[in-house]
Amino acid sequence: MIEKVLRRRKLLVAVLIVVAIFYFLLGRYDVSATKPHLGIVNTFFHMIAERSIQRNSASLVVPYDIDDKDIYVEGFKEYEAMCVQCHGAPGVEPSSTGKGLFPKPPKFPSEEFNEYSLKDIFWVTKNGVKMTGMPAYGPTHEDGIIWAVAIFLDKSRNLSEAEYKKLRDKYPGAHH
Repeated sequence: MIEKVLRRRKLLVAVLIVVAIFYFLLGRYDVSATKPHLGIVNTFFHMIAERSIQRNSASLVVPYDIDDKDIYVEGFKEYEAMCVQCHGAPGVEPSSTGKGLFPKPPKFPSEEFNEYSLKDIFWVTKNGVKMTGMPAYGPTHEDGIIWAVAIFLDKSRNLSEAEYKKLRDKYPGAHH
């Protein structure tokens, strides 16, 4: 009796897997950036990304003094050139490109953004994240620049609109 129940469960699981495969292969799953994923899909992708980022960034060693003002300023300038259009900033909305991405990029600063450690930020900026619109800057930027961006973001978790404006006013050539 138990053996029969187990066989039926295995068969049911196999049928569900085959149905899911055909569902995706026949293009029935809508991948447009204007419609959110199903809740279970979103939860699954988020969990995979979070665990991958944490695992891959765990062994990184920060090679710079995180209190170095020059690195902070360089990080601000690079953030303005590379990131603000999608992630925004205090008092700065993302561009139309950033607003059109799905899933939405974490707004800087925000609670969602604050989930990431300094090493997580470096790893994500360097390697990107598949299926999110987050590009990998590692192939086009040296690690020093990426660390500067990560340090700027890490040190600016509570940056106010006035403080960000002050940085923009002090370094006007940084933003586009």
